[in-house]
Amino acid sequence: MKTYIKTITCKLILRVLYRALKVLAYKDSRIRHEFGSFREGFTIRITLSEQGEGVIMRKERGKLVMISEVEGEDLELRFKSIDSAFLVFTGMMGISRAYAEHRISVKGDIGDTMTLVRIIDIAEAYLFPRIMTRRILRSVPMKERSTISVYRMVLLGF
Repeated sequence: MKTYIKTITCKLILRVLYRALKVLAYKDSRIRHEFGSFREGFTIRITLSEQGEGVIMRKERGKLVMISEVEGEDLELRFKSIDSAFLVFTGMMGISRAYAEHRISVKGDIGDTMTLVRIIDIAEAYLFPRIMTRRILRSVPMKERSTISVYRMVLLGF
Protein backbone atom coordinates (compact mmCIF):
# COMPACT_ATOMS: atom_id res chain seq x y z
CA MET A 1 0.00 0.00 0.00
CA LYS A 2 2.83 2.42 0.78
CA THR A 3 4.25 1.99 -2.73
CA TYR A 4 0.84 2.72 -4.26
CA ILE A 5 0.50 5.97 -2.28
CA LYS A 6 4.07 7.01 -3.17
CA THR A 7 3.38 6.28 -6.85
CA ILE A 8 0.16 8.33 -6.88
CA THR A 9 1.89 11.19 -5.04
CA CYS A 10 4.83 11.19 -7.45
CA LYS A 11 2.54 11.11 -10.49
CA LEU A 12 0.60 14.09 -9.17
CA ILE A 13 3.72 16.10 -8.34
CA LEU A 14 5.26 15.24 -11.71
CA ARG A 15 2.16 16.65 -13.45
CA VAL A 16 2.44 19.81 -11.36
CA LEU A 17 6.14 20.04 -12.26
CA TYR A 18 5.29 19.71 -15.97
CA ARG A 19 2.68 22.46 -15.72
CA ALA A 20 5.11 24.66 -13.75
CA LEU A 21 7.80 24.17 -16.40
CA LYS A 22 5.29 25.04 -19.09
CA VAL A 23 4.30 28.27 -17.28
CA LEU A 24 7.84 29.23 -16.31
CA ALA A 25 9.15 28.68 -19.85
CA TYR A 26 7.14 31.83 -20.61
CA LYS A 27 7.32 33.74 -17.34
CA ASP A 28 10.90 33.25 -16.09
CA SER A 29 13.69 34.61 -18.30
CA ARG A 30 16.27 32.06 -17.06
CA ILE A 31 14.06 29.08 -17.83
CA ARG A 32 13.08 30.66 -21.15
CA HIS A 33 16.78 31.03 -21.99
CA GLU A 34 17.66 27.46 -20.92
CA PHE A 35 14.59 26.03 -22.63
CA GLY A 36 15.54 27.93 -25.79
CA SER A 37 18.75 25.93 -26.04
CA PHE A 38 16.75 22.77 -26.78
CA ARG A 39 16.14 22.26 -30.49
CA GLU A 40 12.63 22.10 -31.92
CA GLY A 41 11.17 18.62 -31.38
CA PHE A 42 13.44 17.89 -28.40
CA THR A 43 11.81 15.18 -26.29
CA ILE A 44 12.25 14.60 -22.55
CA ARG A 45 10.98 11.56 -20.68
CA ILE A 46 10.95 11.47 -16.88
CA THR A 47 10.03 8.07 -15.51
CA LEU A 48 9.31 7.24 -11.89
CA SER A 49 10.69 3.71 -11.85
CA GLU A 50 11.62 0.77 -14.02
CA GLN A 51 7.92 0.24 -14.89
CA GLY A 52 8.10 3.35 -17.07
CA GLU A 53 5.33 5.44 -15.50
CA GLY A 54 5.98 9.12 -15.87
CA VAL A 55 5.68 12.00 -18.29
CA ILE A 56 6.93 12.74 -21.80
CA MET A 57 7.45 16.36 -22.85
CA ARG A 58 8.39 17.80 -26.22
CA LYS A 59 9.34 21.23 -27.44
CA GLU A 60 6.90 22.07 -30.23
CA ARG A 61 6.67 25.50 -31.83
CA GLY A 62 8.66 26.96 -28.96
CA LYS A 63 6.31 25.58 -26.29
CA LEU A 64 6.49 22.65 -23.93
CA VAL A 65 3.75 20.09 -24.59
CA MET A 66 2.96 16.72 -23.03
CA ILE A 67 2.73 13.77 -25.39
CA SER A 68 1.54 10.24 -24.74
CA GLU A 69 4.24 8.16 -26.42
CA VAL A 70 7.47 8.56 -28.35
CA GLU A 71 10.12 6.33 -29.81
CA GLY A 72 13.68 7.41 -29.13
CA GLU A 73 13.47 10.37 -26.79
CA ASP A 74 16.40 12.78 -26.75
CA LEU A 75 16.74 12.76 -22.97
CA GLU A 76 15.45 10.32 -20.37
CA LEU A 77 15.68 10.64 -16.60
CA ARG A 78 14.68 7.39 -14.96
CA PHE A 79 14.43 7.05 -11.21
CA LYS A 80 15.75 3.68 -10.12
CA SER A 81 12.94 3.24 -7.59
CA ILE A 82 9.69 4.88 -6.58
CA ASP A 83 11.31 5.61 -3.20
CA SER A 84 14.00 7.71 -4.90
CA ALA A 85 11.39 9.55 -6.96
CA PHE A 86 9.35 10.19 -3.81
CA LEU A 87 12.34 11.75 -2.03
CA VAL A 88 12.95 14.14 -4.93
CA PHE A 89 9.34 15.06 -5.68
CA THR A 90 8.45 15.73 -2.05
CA GLY A 91 11.46 18.00 -1.55
CA MET A 92 13.41 15.75 0.79
CA MET A 93 16.27 15.52 -1.70
CA GLY A 94 17.42 17.63 -4.61
CA ILE A 95 17.65 16.21 -8.10
CA SER A 96 21.41 16.89 -8.20
CA ARG A 97 21.97 14.86 -5.02
CA ALA A 98 19.76 12.05 -6.33
CA TYR A 99 21.89 11.91 -9.48
CA ALA A 100 25.12 11.98 -7.43
CA GLU A 101 23.82 9.08 -5.30
CA HIS A 102 22.96 7.07 -8.45
CA ARG A 103 19.23 7.17 -7.73
CA ILE A 104 18.61 8.40 -11.28
CA SER A 105 19.89 7.00 -14.54
CA VAL A 106 20.22 9.30 -17.53
CA LYS A 107 20.03 8.44 -21.20
CA GLY A 108 21.05 11.27 -23.49
CA ASP A 109 23.53 14.12 -23.76
CA ILE A 110 25.02 15.22 -20.44
CA GLY A 111 24.85 18.89 -21.49
CA ASP A 112 21.12 18.58 -22.10
CA THR A 113 20.79 16.81 -18.74
CA MET A 114 22.52 19.67 -16.94
CA THR A 115 20.26 22.17 -18.71
CA LEU A 116 17.19 20.25 -17.54
CA VAL A 117 18.55 20.06 -13.97
CA ARG A 118 19.07 23.84 -13.94
CA ILE A 119 15.50 24.32 -15.18
CA ILE A 120 14.11 21.96 -12.52
CA ASP A 121 16.15 23.69 -9.80
CA ILE A 122 14.62 27.06 -10.70
CA ALA A 123 11.14 25.51 -10.84
CA GLU A 124 11.68 23.94 -7.40
CA ALA A 125 12.46 27.41 -6.01
CA TYR A 126 8.94 28.43 -7.07
CA LEU A 127 7.16 25.25 -6.02
CA PHE A 128 8.72 24.55 -2.62
CA PRO A 129 8.87 26.81 0.45
CA ARG A 130 12.18 28.62 0.92
CA ILE A 131 13.05 26.53 3.99
CA MET A 132 12.96 23.39 1.81
CA THR A 133 14.79 24.90 -1.16
CA ARG A 134 17.66 26.01 1.08
CA ARG A 135 18.08 22.39 2.12
CA ILE A 136 17.94 20.79 -1.35
CA LEU A 137 19.58 23.41 -3.59
CA ARG A 138 23.16 24.64 -3.41
CA SER A 139 22.01 28.20 -4.05
CA VAL A 140 18.41 29.33 -4.06
CA PRO A 141 17.62 31.20 -7.29
CA MET A 142 15.79 34.51 -7.04
CA LYS A 143 12.18 34.49 -8.21
CA GLU A 144 11.10 36.72 -11.07
CA ARG A 145 7.40 36.12 -10.32
CA SER A 146 5.53 35.59 -7.10
CA THR A 147 4.98 32.00 -6.04
CA ILE A 148 1.25 32.65 -5.73
CA SER A 149 0.98 33.84 -9.34
CA VAL A 150 2.91 30.80 -10.58
CA TYR A 151 0.70 28.41 -8.58
CA ARG A 152 -2.41 30.22 -9.87
CA MET A 153 -1.28 29.73 -13.48
CA VAL A 154 -0.28 26.09 -12.81
CA LEU A 155 -3.54 25.15 -11.11
CA LEU A 156 -5.98 27.21 -13.18
CA GLY A 157 -4.30 26.66 -16.51
CA PHE A 158 -2.06 28.71 -18.71
